Amino acid sequence: MTRAWRVPRAVAAGIAGLGVIAGLTLRTADYPGMLPPGTPDPELALGLRLVCAAAVLITGTLAYLTFARHQDEPLAMACLPGLVVTGVVLRHLVVTLPGVTRIQPAARVVPGAGAWVLLVSGIAMTATGLAAAFAVRRAG
Repeated sequence: MTRAWRVPRAVAAGIAGLGVIAGLTLRTADYPGMLPPGTPDPELALGLRLVCAAAVLITGTLAYLTFARHQDEPLAMACLPGLVVTGVVLRHLVVTLPGVTRIQPAARVVPGAGAWVLLVSGIAMTATGLAAAFAVRRAG
């Protein structure tokens, strides 16, 4: 039974990785026009974008290893990069954006589409990894 779900789980992890890449290309903060002088940049920082891209690379490698080895164990580790992406985006939504709004209330900064795509993709990667881990546990 677990063999039948191995391929869909690996494909779902790959699709979630593509979702992260799409989320990285979209704006993570939405604000009208120009920000007032002295307002910090509300977009997701470049370093954090690179961390998310590295998480996608790791997830893609784990999905490939799942196909190559015909085992669920590598894909079970995909929950860790998913947690990284989810944590980065949640920090952005909970700390960075409200911080900008607190400093400059007139800026009217709200989360952009990229933030929501990243959040959903990170949760999907985590769920895929956890599903593979439960399949390994059930089989062993």
